[in-house]
Amino acid sequence: MNTSCVNFTELRFTSERELRRYLENVEAIWTPELMRELAGLGLQRKSITRIWNHADQFKLGILWEYETPKAFQNCQKVISKHIRPHAHKFEMVARSFRGVPVLDWRGDQSEFTKPADTSHEK
Repeated sequence: MNTSCVNFTELRFTSERELRRYLENVEAIWTPELMRELAGLGLQRKSITRIWNHADQFKLGILWEYETPKAFQNCQKVISKHIRPHAHKFEMVARSFRGVPVLDWRGDQSEFTKPADTSHEK
């Protein structure tokens, strides 16, 4: 599986309580039906991580991987429609970083490799 578009979103909460409240509600917001729809549009991976190396801060990181930049654009339309109405329910600030892989190491490979095609549509 080749990923050609990556997004990393940092969610910074005002308290541990708010972070936990978000996690308790995440599966009700990001439903299996919604995730299947996004997968059909080209979402390859969504992984939520607890950012632990910033002491006294309450952060989650979300890693998103998409098949193509176009898949990212299509998924963003669906996310905007279904998810943004929930964003105001949590005391948090979101910050996103978007990119395309230029070096990609995978556990099933023994070396770093460059993607075959490094020209990407914007």
